[in-house]
Amino acid sequence: MSATRRQSSPTVDRRPRARPTRDRTQRAVRPVTGLLAAALCAVTLSGCSSTPAKEDAKSSSSSPASSAPADPDSRLRERPSFEAAQQQYTAVVTDTANQIAALVPGLTWQIEENSWGGCTGEFAHTGGVDAYILAVFSGPTPDSAWPKAVQIVKDAAVQLGATNAQPMVDHPANHEVIFSNPDGVQVTFGTAKATVLSAKSECRLRQAEITAPQVAP
Repeated sequence: MSATRRQSSPTVDRRPRARPTRDRTQRAVRPVTGLLAAALCAVTLSGCSSTPAKEDAKSSSSSPASSAPADPDSRLRERPSFEAAQQQYTAVVTDTANQIAALVPGLTWQIEENSWGGCTGEFAHTGGVDAYILAVFSGPTPDSAWPKAVQIVKDAAVQLGATNAQPMVDHPANHEVIFSNPDGVQVTFGTAKATVLSAKSECRLRQAEITAPQVAP
């Protein structure tokens, strides 16, 4: 409706012709100005846009690649087998018990338990097990021989990687000390009415599970 009224208005014919000319000039200038501005912007943006791209590439290449920790089963497959642990721990306990018995005349010992147990913590839902060896002596270790006996056990624990010593009980004729490490290795040595020595390995997989082909998820 407004367009019809402008066409019928008598003032339209009396308008100076210079104004439409200026309008046409402005219309002509605007595209040129727009083209120049676009060209300048293109040059400017081409220079600017390359910098963020390079910075993004640089930052992405310099940033360390995120690596997810290995799952529990994969970690267990990197360790020696349960059978290897059982053999090693039995040998260490046997040698250690012989040295302790040599400190006390008439003291004898025997393997009371050579078994395994299910793993706990992060390996609770895996097929992993730990080796456990328990030696029981025929009598106590006298206080006079206790320091030497502890040193023998300490040296044995180091062979198994258990270097953290924690005295649990230290009274006359009643002692206990535990050597351990963060992986779960634990060597326990104590004496009261009798002397006991035990060693528990960290979580291991049985050899059959290590060599078994892995099923893709």
